Amino acid sequence: MWHICNSFGGGVGELAPPTNSLLAMALWNVEWLAKRDSGVRSVPAFDFLLDQPPAVRMQLLGIVDAVRTTGPDRWRDTNSHDSMRGSCEHLHEARDKHGQTLYRLYLLWQRNDKRIVIIDGGAKPNSTALPDSFYDDLAALAATANGDPAPFAVADDFARATLTAEEGS
Repeated sequence: MWHICNSFGGGVGELAPPTNSLLAMALWNVEWLAKRDSGVRSVPAFDFLLDQPPAVRMQLLGIVDAVRTTGPDRWRDTNSHDSMRGSCEHLHEARDKHGQTLYRLYLLWQRNDKRIVIIDGGAKPNSTALPDSFYDDLAALAATANGDPAPFAVADDFARATLTAEEGS
């Protein structure tokens, strides 16, 4: 319960906690897209993050977490999160820069389900462009999120990826 002080009579009254708080209304669920290549299941965005320095991982995930508190349409800092163009215009990207390298997490905001699907990641030198085929492949991968059932990652996917990464260390 929330308490409020009555400054005129000195008493304390109780109020029910707000059910329409901005955080309760805005928080979006998070899913990670999984894919299968030649019978091997993977989580592309998670695999990407495992290969990045800790500061990059923390920053990109922090951006995703911050945007999911407001939703993509209310987020105003286009340096850290913005919609994409071209064949990926239905996607967004969380953005970070360390030195002369740009890092991205590619996101699909499923507004009807109030869900963010983390699709994949990418890194490139500043002032360069990835080939159009990269974006075409990204759009095709993102389209699988609309399948029934959607290919979302489960705990085993993350465990396998983490254990495989540790074996390679």
